[in-house]
Amino acid sequence: MIFDEGSPMMRRAWRSLLALLTLECSILLSGCSTTEASFDQAATNSIGSSALPAADSVQAGADFTSAEYRLSAQDIVQIEVFGFPSLSRTVQIDGSGRVSFPLIGAVTAAGRTTSEFERELAARLGTRFLRSPQVTVLIKESVGSRVTVEGAVRRPGVYQLKGKTRLVQALALAEGINDVGDYTVSLIRVSGQRRFTAKYDVSAIRSGKAEDPLVYGGDTIVVEESAARMGVQVLKSTVPTLVNVGARPW
Repeated sequence: MIFDEGSPMMRRAWRSLLALLTLECSILLSGCSTTEASFDQAATNSIGSSALPAADSVQAGADFTSAEYRLSAQDIVQIEVFGFPSLSRTVQIDGSGRVSFPLIGAVTAAGRTTSEFERELAARLGTRFLRSPQVTVLIKESVGSRVTVEGAVRRPGVYQLKGKTRLVQALALAEGINDVGDYTVSLIRVSGQRRFTAKYDVSAIRSGKAEDPLVYGGDTIVVEESAARMGVQVLKSTVPTLVNVGARPW
């Protein structure tokens, strides 16, 4: 079948496609404008683009074999209570920096050395349940040197940091922001057993207009989707269809 580009039928087809494209873009824009961040904003202290406080993972050095290493969220520790094998276990420190332990409930671990954590566990167990308990805490795995990159990047995941690493370098570990990612990204950090978040403009950093912040073990980088860039992708996928049909808006 041969289509006349100036025929009423083709003009109607063009108008229908434009209306469909407009509707699709509107849905995308309205949906993205109300999308919440993937992290718990209520439990996070937002400080805009200000400098984030020192991370718990670097308050006493990043070497978890050191006696002065301070535990971080997501570290895995082995807790042993001498004479009570039923209480001994291997646990992971949760995102809020705490460990749930039998009899005594949640205990804060992040920000403490293993010795400090041992004394806290022994004190709580000895208050009501055990007489002079002997508690040993060993670090099985430390995430004090790993960063999480999630959201609209090409390869979301957890990455090992090697030496000083800045935000743009950390994004490069995840192969960069994808085709629909927003260039204003969130950097989340646990410090003093509290969560903080700051937003940074990656475009401004790359152009030298803003400082590229250091990232530390335990940090999380969140890249949200951009409504504008999603709209561009819709246009890219729709225009070839119009060209193939052979329609023109005149």
